[in-house]
Parts: sequence; C-alpha cells; structure tokens
Amino acid sequence: MRANWPVGPVCDACYARRKRNPGPCTRCQASQVLVGRSDENGDLCGPCSGTDIAFVCNRCGFPGDIYADGACTRCVVGDRVRDLLSHDEEGGIAPALRPLADGLIALDPPVTVLRWLQKGAGSRVLAQLVSQRTQISHAALDVRPQDLTTRHVREMLVATGILPRRQENLARLELWLDDILNRLSPHQKTVIAPFAEWSVVRDARRRAARGRYTTRACTHDRADIRVAINFLTWLDANQIDLTAAGQEQLDLWLTTHPTLHRSIGSFIRWAVARRLTGQITVPARRSGQPSRFLGDQEHHQQLKRCLNDEKLPLEVRITGALIGLYAVPVSRLVELTTDRFHRDGGSAYLTIERNPVLLPPKLAHLIENQIARTASNSTLRSPHDTAGPLFPGRPPTCPLSPGRLQVLMKQHGLAVINARNTAMLEAAADLPPIVISDLFGISPRTAYRWAQYAQDSWADYLAVCQDNE
Repeated sequence: MRANWPVGPVCDACYARRKRNPGPCTRCQASQVLVGRSDENGDLCGPCSGTDIAFVCNRCGFPGDIYADGACTRCVVGDRVRDLLSHDEEGGIAPALRPLADGLIALDPPVTVLRWLQKGAGSRVLAQLVSQRTQISHAALDVRPQDLTTRHVREMLVATGILPRRQENLARLELWLDDILNRLSPHQKTVIAPFAEWSVVRDARRRAARGRYTTRACTHDRADIRVAINFLTWLDANQIDLTAAGQEQLDLWLTTHPTLHRSIGSFIRWAVARRLTGQITVPARRSGQPSRFLGDQEHHQQLKRCLNDEKLPLEVRITGALIGLYAVPVSRLVELTTDRFHRDGGSAYLTIERNPVLLPPKLAHLIENQIARTASNSTLRSPHDTAGPLFPGRPPTCPLSPGRLQVLMKQHGLAVINARNTAMLEAAADLPPIVISDLFGISPRTAYRWAQYAQDSWADYLAVCQDNE
C-alpha cells in the first residue's frame, strides 16, 4: 500500500496513475488529482473529500505530476534546462540558445526531457559547448567524433534554428573522407585522395546542389572509396604496384570479393582513364532473376492486413501498403516528406518519385493520420521547415533509418523483398517499362528487365497450362 486516501488504501500503481492523470472533480469541477469518492460514486478532489490532500505544483499550480520539492515535472525541466544552457553564474541563457531552451521546455511529455537530461550523452555535449563560451557552429561540432550523439545534437540545433540547415549527407561524406585519408599510408593517399575528391565527392556535390544526394547515395559513395582502399591494400600485400596490375590480378581479386563488382568499377574506370594502370575492365556481372515472391492470396492478405489491422503501428501499415501496391523500396520510403501528400478534389495523391500517384482512400486516411501525428510530435522544428519526414526518427526532424523500418516490418511478420518483387511483377505485366520507370523511380533498363521477366513468366505459365490440357 502506497497511501491511505479518502477513497481507501491505494497501491503504488494506482497512486502513480492518479497523480499522472488529474481529472475534473464531480463536485467543484476543478481539474485535480482525484483522491475520494462521493456517495453517488463520483470522483472527488482532496478538499471536496474533506482532507488537505492536494497534489498541486507550488509554482505554476498544475494539478498532479509533482516531481521534486513540490514542483511539477514541467517546472523542474525548465530549471534543469536553464542550468544546462546558462552561460553565466546568474543562470542566464545566451540569446542564441533561447530557441533550444524553449523547445526543450515545451516538449511533451516533459518526463522524456528529464530522462534525456539525466542519462543522455547529448546533454553532456551541449554542456561542453556552452562551457567553452565560443560560438556554436557546425565547425564546432565537426571537430567532435561524428557519432549518433553528435548527429542528434546537431539536428536539435538545426531544428530550432540555431544552426543553418546544410546538406548533411554531403557534409558527413567530407568529414568521413578527411578521417579516412589521415589514416592511410602516404603512397595510398596519393591515389585515393584525388579519386575521392575528383570522382566521388565532386559528383556528390553536384547531386547535393540539385537536392538529390540521399543517405543511400552517401552510403554507396563511402563504399566505393572503401573498396578502392581495400583493392590497393590487397595489391600491397601481394607486392604488386598499381601500374603493374593487369586483368589477371583484378580477376583474382574479384574471385574473393564477388559482391564488389559495382563498387570497384568506379575506381578502375577512373584509374584507367588517368593511365594509373593498364587497360583493365571489371567484367559485367549478370544479375540473377528475382526468386522471392508472395502468392496472390498471400500478397492480397498482407495488403488487407496493412490497410485494416489497427493493432499494427501506423508506420508499419503505411510501409506495407506502399510496398505492396507500388513496389517502393524501403530506402526510398524513408526519404518521403509530408509535403509529398496532397488532395485534389476528392482524390488523394502521393508523389513517390516525380509523378503523383493516386492513393486508395484507406491508405490516404492512414497517411493523413501519420502526418497529423508527426506534426504534434515535432516541437523541435525550425520555423523555416515547411515539411518533415513522413516517418520521423530521433530526433523527429530526422527520418527513420531504413534498417529500423525493416526491423519493424519483420517484427510484425510482414514480408518486404517478397512483397516488393510481387508488386513489381504485377506492375510489369500491366504497364509499359517507361511508365514503371517514372512511377517507381527505377532505371529504364531495370524496368525493361522486369517487363521481360513478367512476359517470360506468363509464357511459361501458359505453356504449362497447355501441356496439362
């Protein structure tokens, strides 16, 4: 038993629940922690129960949620945020940090901010930045380890308008490259540095200027540089100079690295064009045919579940429906922003790649609910940001990672690759390749291969049917 209230003995769970959830007293109608009960079985506050029990913040008057020294959680959060961000002994917050302080104090529920202040590594990073009494800038964060904590703090500062928004994927690539080059031997650096700068980073800057440099593209670019370093390290281990490497050496390396054809190709083409090696080429690798599909009934059942099962998380339902209907890969789903959804008359559309796609009413309703939920959870957002990620991560101004979204789908028993292959096959059987390319954002060559595969599959199916007649 935690307390003996007018309503009777109260256990720990009921005590905590009542304190967290004040309600209207049936007698005085004031919102209070309800500790008693009237003869008509109505809930009563302390004074109306004839006692002096009253859980009210002694500073702001908020009922319930008392955290420390008679103050509610919100007031305690305000005190601790000011302590964290104060730049002088009087506890004054620097004007530049005021938007962050206001955003943290306004976050709901405030107990999550308290936990972050107590245990989060990000609060310690902020405290160090404030204690240095230097201007908070991207450069000040760039010299820190580029881990999840630094990224989270940076996004908070950007979201509240303290730092300008930049092309973060490009910046991460450049910071990562500087770190990698500093760890290379001199003779490798003389090759990797110009390759990375003039072939990889320059192309990344062009795509970033067009707003098309995504997290997936950044991952591929880092892989290209890593594989080039891997290849040079293998040459060093076998005492082979790059200028002496021939087709035989490249083919031998590929036998032990069969999945790296694409990544090594960019380096080999660059090296050959600059006569750093002989005329060698990466053999074309024949891509295998897709083999993982869902049966018609299983595919439709999964779609039906995503559209109707309210027990599934909202982001899982939307992801499953978009994959099953439009074959959208998870890596593109996480790049969707809320401004890509719009209504025109009685119809709803989602711009997946370049063209708006008509949505079924149930899916449109799910997306509208998701947008409303993300807007209510995005207190830390710059006033200049007109749209946020459709699937927010942590902080909410950053999109959920593709890996995390795939884990969520797997946890709820929903296929991803199988469902996407099935949707692609159905689309390829009904639509011309050029339409599939524009609609799904895939290359025309890939769309044509899918059309050929769908045609061959139907031909094989019809042949089997004729043989059985």
